[in-house]
Amino acid sequence: MKLFEFHKLVVIIRIALPGVLTILVACSNPQTSTPIPPVADSLTCLDCELVEVFGVVDANTLSTSVGEIQPYGTYVLDQPADCAEQAETRLRVLAGDQIRIEAGPADTIRQDTNHYYLYTSDGDSIEQQLIHEGLALIWSQDGQHLGWFLFRDASAKENESGCLWHDYQAFQRGEPNEFRIPGLTYPKSDDDG
Repeated sequence: MKLFEFHKLVVIIRIALPGVLTILVACSNPQTSTPIPPVADSLTCLDCELVEVFGVVDANTLSTSVGEIQPYGTYVLDQPADCAEQAETRLRVLAGDQIRIEAGPADTIRQDTNHYYLYTSDGDSIEQQLIHEGLALIWSQDGQHLGWFLFRDASAKENESGCLWHDYQAFQRGEPNEFRIPGLTYPKSDDDG
């Protein structure tokens, strides 16, 4: 190796070595890394207002001590009818005798004020559970929990959860399937009796 090339290599090492060492020290020092907060796996509200439930009017409405209320983040269509029946039954079980309620956003496109986020008396999201089980659609216009519900809805579709999303992936691929578009009426099949 020629002397000039050797000096050139020494200069490069002198310039690069401090930067490489700084990077190695910074990456190996645990005090300089920012801890990542744990991601919640469930939407909860333990301190939301607790109200009495007098009954379930339909898959979208509860009769409570603060009047008739509806979920803010979800809704159930009348069709397919069997899905609406399943959603109403599940809402009745999840609501029990008491629920917790959380007001939706103050700045909303909804015209009425009887929509609340609904939680079990233990503070677990009823709407999240209905979405997860493929029994409710999400209100996608606004709301402080919209992102969470969109995530759960995508998961329910991917996993073909419940009545609403049965055979959804085959439908998306254009393959023969039994998926029913929510809101449309379908003729009874011979299997329905």
